Amino acid sequence: MKKYFFIIVLTAFTQAFLFGQSESDTRRWHFGAMVGPQFMTFSPKQENFKGITGIMAGLDVGYRLQNSPKGWSAHLQPYFVGFRNTQEQGEQNTNYYIKLESKTRSISLPLLVRYTILGGKIRPFAELGTSWSINSSSTFKSSGRICIDGSGCSPVTGEEKINFTDDDRLGALVGAGVQVDIGKITIPIGVRVVQNIKKRETYTDPSTGENRTISRARGIQLTAGISF
Repeated sequence: MKKYFFIIVLTAFTQAFLFGQSESDTRRWHFGAMVGPQFMTFSPKQENFKGITGIMAGLDVGYRLQNSPKGWSAHLQPYFVGFRNTQEQGEQNTNYYIKLESKTRSISLPLLVRYTILGGKIRPFAELGTSWSINSSSTFKSSGRICIDGSGCSPVTGEEKINFTDDDRLGALVGAGVQVDIGKITIPIGVRVVQNIKKRETYTDPSTGENRTISRARGIQLTAGISF
């Protein structure tokens, strides 16, 4: 499956390079880059988890379905997202202290359609599509100590890497923003939500006997970029 996605990306960039070099004001191919923060949380929200903030950076290959900038366009936007998070329990130099550090890295390939509402130099737009996570993993590192009266102290150390399964790789994307023309350069600014798609599952909490819904990852992105 990965092989086909990379073929699609390579084909799209090749076409963007060949067709996007035209000096015509009505050229349909455009390409650029984007960057911005991403806030990650869960839906429904998990207790004691307020979310973490990371950074996303990616590329944009776009094709207008008409000569006018107003109307429909298709976009391929491979991007990278990185998160770092640190959580602490207890206090340092006490009988109970645990520090958990995590790093998450992922590469995603969204394919979306965008509708641009106006045709002037400032153009609002809305977009909708899917996002496939090509590679996503997290590394967790724990440290600290736990001291039990009469039993001494035990150090807490450990490191684990988790690769996300195929069930977590397909996501839905919805967003809105505005494009501003400055000479021959276009500055797109937007906000969008990416949420992984999987069947909602429930389980019974063994400690309380309550039914709980397994959360789905949700990312909120604020993006700014440049397009030619």
